[in-house]
Amino acid sequence: MRGCVEEFHPAIGFSPGESTKKPGLMEEDRISQLPDQILQQILSLLDTNQALQTTILSTRWKTLSHTLPDLRFHLSRFAPSNNPKTAQPLSHRFSHFVTRLLSLRDGTAPIHNFHLSFDTHLLIHADQSFIEKCILYAVNHRVESLRLHARCRPDITLPAAFFASTTLRELELRQLGRVICSPEKLSLPYLKTLFLDGCWFGHGDYYDPPLKEPFSGFPELEKLTLRRCVFYELVVKAPKLRFLEIVDESLYAYGMEEISAPLLTSFRYEAKLPFHCSKVDLPMLEEVYLDINYKQQPDNIYNYVNPTTMTLRCVRMFHLLGNAKIVALTLDTVKVLEKYRGLIEESPCPFPYLKCLKVMKGRREITTVLRRVMNYLTEGTLYFDSLVMLLPQDVTVVEKNSDDLFEDESDEQQLELLFGIEDEII
Repeated sequence: MRGCVEEFHPAIGFSPGESTKKPGLMEEDRISQLPDQILQQILSLLDTNQALQTTILSTRWKTLSHTLPDLRFHLSRFAPSNNPKTAQPLSHRFSHFVTRLLSLRDGTAPIHNFHLSFDTHLLIHADQSFIEKCILYAVNHRVESLRLHARCRPDITLPAAFFASTTLRELELRQLGRVICSPEKLSLPYLKTLFLDGCWFGHGDYYDPPLKEPFSGFPELEKLTLRRCVFYELVVKAPKLRFLEIVDESLYAYGMEEISAPLLTSFRYEAKLPFHCSKVDLPMLEEVYLDINYKQQPDNIYNYVNPTTMTLRCVRMFHLLGNAKIVALTLDTVKVLEKYRGLIEESPCPFPYLKCLKVMKGRREITTVLRRVMNYLTEGTLYFDSLVMLLPQDVTVVEKNSDDLFEDESDEQQLELLFGIEDEII
């Protein structure tokens, strides 16, 4: 006679199936016999809302849910909604759910990862006081990784206790807007990874500019990502920084005054306009990824950038990053260099230590690159004889194309433009 087996599913418990055991005998629950630490690791792979569903199994599983070291709350997994009318009420229910769970949690249990996300394409404003309470709760429970993704009104204020954390190693803030810091100086002495998307640090009045040097109090910072952030004359001084990423979707070049990172090995930059900075100190730079994706919109005078300015800024950007040995450029970036022949032909080699040049697909459909541009990027390098150059299979190197609109200016005029005039946007 065929009997019954119990198959375990983390979200719904046990379900009947087939077995060779005799009727009336219970299948041994081996998973519940595992140590608490292993079970917590299993539950940490789930969203917290899903992990809580295991509490129906037994008292032990309910106890485990009160001591989980990894808390991940995602609005989209809590109760997905595509209806704008129900989105904000759903947000309130979600906040109440998180608050309730934190109140029932074992207050002595530490938190390794605390992730809170109002991840929806709908415009939902999270409650500012709720977000601040979550931050304080996580810090008070010795959080190591803190990630927040929420649109908030008004601005978020980080309490002084936040900057006293000795355990925080990873911080990710998305869409929070302006983050007000209560202490006069930001200081997270043990932070190693910082990811900012659509937010910035500031003090005082809303109309005050963002902090000019916000990362000076992060001596252990190794990885910094800035996406769609607002900074003016930004200064980055980071003695242990190894990776820097900047993504800017606006029509303004990312304004930086200084980057001093003696251990930086990787720099990634994506924007509509080339990167520019008054002072750069990157002696250990190894890899560079550049994507300049400006595209003129027809009949839009506010979206027009002088082509000469684009080429000048691009050449200057290359020289600022001249220590790089592996350079990756999108085809959109390479196209910026095609307009003015004299400018690049008379300019010094931008990457004298280049060992590998990668040209990759960009946002536009581009199938050709000019030989003179490739020569400018590669000739004169110390490793020219062993240089590796990679191009997409369907891209051809040509002598001239229809976009080759060289303006007949003298070499002296071109060099004067390159090194002697201020940038100009028309």
